[in-house]
Amino acid sequence: MTNKQHNDDVFLREEASLLLNNEIKVISPRSQWYGHIGRVNKIMADGRTLEVQLTLGCTKDVVFLDVTLVDEVREQYPWPKQEQSLGPDANSVLPKNRL
Repeated sequence: MTNKQHNDDVFLREEASLLLNNEIKVISPRSQWYGHIGRVNKIMADGRTLEVQLTLGCTKDVVFLDVTLVDEVREQYPWPKQEQSLGPDANSVLPKNRL
């Protein structure tokens, strides 16, 4: 095993551990469960395979997926559409705020 393969394997194992007990979405069109959402229950002994409990409406309740086929579901955050404030001290030295 080369150093790059080892690093990739370690990265995927860490990513799998971060997904444990989180909601995921199947993002790979190669999977028959593409687009489905589920929750990661366990990580198998190889460190890459996830046991996923799919949401209601799927033909199977529990499936096993490789960590490369899924991504974490993230909540949308409404970022404000305004100019960033640097704080009173930093704003006072900006050219437009000088007297």
